[in-house]
Amino acid sequence: MKYLFAATLLLLGFTTNAQGINKQAIDTWLVKCDTSYKASKISGYAFNKIVYEPKDSVKFNNDLQSLKSTELLSIDPFWNEELLPTTDKPGKLMVLIVKKGEQTPAIKQSTLKLAISRYAPQKTGTSPATKPVLIINGQPVSPTDSYAKLSNLKIESITDIYYSKHPVPAEYYGPTAKNGIVAVWTK
Repeated sequence: MKYLFAATLLLLGFTTNAQGINKQAIDTWLVKCDTSYKASKISGYAFNKIVYEPKDSVKFNNDLQSLKSTELLSIDPFWNEELLPTTDKPGKLMVLIVKKGEQTPAIKQSTLKLAISRYAPQKTGTSPATKPVLIINGQPVSPTDSYAKLSNLKIESITDIYYSKHPVPAEYYGPTAKNGIVAVWTK
C-alpha cells in the first residue's frame, strides 16, 4: 500500500511539473530559440515585477509554480544592451516572462500596429522569408495571408498579442522562426 501511495505522489509530482513552468524549462526553450543563448549569459529573469538572479533558482521556481503553460504569453530574451545601452553587464541576457491577460488596451493597440507594419506589403518586395511567424489562436497563418488577417483584427477582440523580433525554435515554427514571432489570442 505504501508503494502505491509513493507511486501516486511521484506521478502527481510529474503531472503537476509538466503543467507548470520552471527555470530549467525556460533555459531549455532559450537554447532552442538560438544556440548563442546560454544559461551562463543570463543576468536575470523578470517575472511578476520581480527580477531574479540566476542563483535564485529555488525562489524563482517557487514563484513560477503558480504559472501553467497555458497562462504563459511570452519568454523573451533581451541582450542587456537592448534594454539599457549603458549597462554594466554587456553581453548578458535579461529574460522576461509574461503572463496572459496582463496587457492594457494601449499595449495591445501599439503591439498590433507594430505587428501589422512587419507584414505590410513593401514596394521593394520584402520576401515572406524575412517576416516573423504569425500564430493566431495557436494556428499558424500563411505569410501571404498575414497582413490581411492582422489588419482585420479589432482591438476589442484581442485578449493578448505578443511580438518578438528574437528567434523562436524552428522545430516548432518552421524556417522563418529565426525572424521572430507574432502571436495573437482572440475572444
